[in-house]
Amino acid sequence: MTTPDEFDVTVEWAPDGSAVVYVSGELDLAAAAQFEGAVWSIRDAPGVVIDLTACTFLDSSGVRILAKVARETTKRGARIDLVAADPAVVRVLEITSVDTMAPMHASLDDVP
Repeated sequence: MTTPDEFDVTVEWAPDGSAVVYVSGELDLAAAAQFEGAVWSIRDAPGVVIDLTACTFLDSSGVRILAKVARETTKRGARIDLVAADPAVVRVLEITSVDTMAPMHASLDDVP
């Protein structure tokens, strides 16, 4: 079992080829390379959901990667959605305008 500050990232594929990236723990400089590797492994998916509901901390390293993934995904015509519930994580996404680059949802059930 991981503690709330330990970082983990997993990818699940849907039958239609879209991918969900689950992030838990602190997405900071120490975790950035692992997160970036996971999101770029799904770069050709027709749809991407990045689930940050278990993310307990988000710094500029994570924001930079999220912004880059959002730009690249929409540039190739694919859909990207972000899921975040923690008010601190949501606030970071709002302050940095990442929430304007991809639709944000409070839960996976809200993703179309």
